[in-house]
Amino acid sequence: MNWGKKMTLKHLNIFSEVCRAESITKAAEQLNMAQPAVSNAIRELETFYGVRLFDRMNRRIYITQAGQVLLNYANSILLQFEESKIALQGSDAIAKIRVGSNIAFGTTHLPPIIADFARLHPEISVKSTILASRQIMDDLLHNRLDFAIADDIADMNELYRIPLASDQMAALCSPDFAFLPALLKGCPLSVKALSAVPLLLREPGSGSRELLDRLFHREKIQPVIAAESSSTQALIELALQGQGVVFLLSDAARVYTDAGSLILLPIEDADLTRHYSLFYHRQKYLTGSMRCFLEYLKSRF
Repeated sequence: MNWGKKMTLKHLNIFSEVCRAESITKAAEQLNMAQPAVSNAIRELETFYGVRLFDRMNRRIYITQAGQVLLNYANSILLQFEESKIALQGSDAIAKIRVGSNIAFGTTHLPPIIADFARLHPEISVKSTILASRQIMDDLLHNRLDFAIADDIADMNELYRIPLASDQMAALCSPDFAFLPALLKGCPLSVKALSAVPLLLREPGSGSRELLDRLFHREKIQPVIAAESSSTQALIELALQGQGVVFLLSDAARVYTDAGSLILLPIEDADLTRHYSLFYHRQKYLTGSMRCFLEYLKSRF
């Protein structure tokens, strides 16, 4: 494969995929290309711009500062190219919306939103995807989604943010939890009290995990993680068996506290509020159906 000195969308797409996969081998697999062809495209980009885009150490690649600058431009260019196709297509394509949500919002707030919007606008097709926050945001940045709903994140200049809703999280454990007597002696608890007990946490990249990780970092706590999972229900089952402390949204927690199967652990110095926002790219071409969906969300919240 030889593109000469011309830089093409193909180059940028390969570069973007290598950045996403953090691996030339994995990027080649995703792009259904031979690994040498992917490596050659990266070398041609580096030659064209006269900079090193990746540092290569211990068989791994790490994006450089120059590479990060190019990635921002590449994503914007690829996004605008995709949007130009949508803008020039017919009404069938314009009437489709891709909405992604993290699991917490997706299992509580999103279903009635999608149902109500479908009732008001049956002509607009909405495809919803529910994944961990980090994956949702990655899909948004790579134009695999039109909108993403996730926990608030640090400001990203390329994204618009519209605040939507908030939820409270609660710490719970089984009445049979071995550490419970010691914990109850200190009620209400401090965050530091949790550093000595096994915790049942969502996987890294989820909104709840990132909130808790920030809390642990602030308090200089190294948590004892007994289990981590992408399945909240799996963590609940472990908590019911007395295996650790689980963190649930308040509405979900109430089901178990009312039944007496889990006990609420009040933590006095922790803000466990999750704030959800809608994100979309500043370079996004908003079709009529997308603008309709935005206006609907603004009126609902």
